[in-house]
Amino acid sequence: MLRVEIEIPRPIETLSILLIVGGVALWVGWSHGDVSSSARAEVVSAQQDASGEGGIDRAGRVLALRSAEDDARRIRIQQAVLARQEEILRYQLKLLELQTEQGDGSAVQTAREELLRLLGDKRAAEQRFLITLKEMWEAEGLSAAAAIGTPGDLTVLWPVEPDLGLSATFLDAGYQRRFGIPHHAIDIPVEQGSAVRSVADGVVEKLMDNGLGYSYILIKHDNFATLYGHTSEYFVQEGDVVRQGDVIARSGGMPGTQGAGALTTGPHLHFEVIVEGERVDPLTILPVRSEVLSQEQ
Repeated sequence: MLRVEIEIPRPIETLSILLIVGGVALWVGWSHGDVSSSARAEVVSAQQDASGEGGIDRAGRVLALRSAEDDARRIRIQQAVLARQEEILRYQLKLLELQTEQGDGSAVQTAREELLRLLGDKRAAEQRFLITLKEMWEAEGLSAAAAIGTPGDLTVLWPVEPDLGLSATFLDAGYQRRFGIPHHAIDIPVEQGSAVRSVADGVVEKLMDNGLGYSYILIKHDNFATLYGHTSEYFVQEGDVVRQGDVIARSGGMPGTQGAGALTTGPHLHFEVIVEGERVDPLTILPVRSEVLSQEQ
């Protein structure tokens, strides 16, 4: 009888890697409900067994699975956004029509022509949406890294006056239905070009001017961070020390204009608060305002 022997160097490490690869594949299946809870438990148990002496350490496995989770989440979001791209573009055209009715016709004509072009060119529209998603995810990663640590009592100001309430709240269900993406921020509607102020003392960690793409400023404070999105003009640079109330930028958000990107609800400021690496509802630390309170109720 012919017997074939295969020698595998470092068999425990090899087995660990195979188990992680299997875990990644199964994770994608879990996200779509294709894998049973018992199968999930078996994979986790096997990975735990393989992480013993000579195997891949626990931290490595956690990072690998988290990376797989992020990749699967982003694929789902991309699919959801692209499935809605025509609806989103038509919604933004309606927003521009409102701006024209309010006397801003000359300012929005170029933006309107660009949106009409994208409606007629599906491939170009897809590319625009994917670029915006990439810019948003880059901002997400930078903000998480800038907000490591536990802050003390937070005393902050509103970055712009919320006289018109909010156009989108934290994890707003309506926003996600329209755009296909979770909203980890609040959107504060203000006139295009309004002054944006730093909510607390801090240092400008990142200023990202992406032209017609999604632009933002990230400020690192004392163990937390804030992000100001859809900015159209800047009065600070990276590394600048800012004081609470300093004007750092002008707001944007009008579709087709500087800093707006492809996913916008019209002229507004997109505002995020990041604590211990996670985005939290800004309303939990912002001073209570009657305009916002009445809207929430």
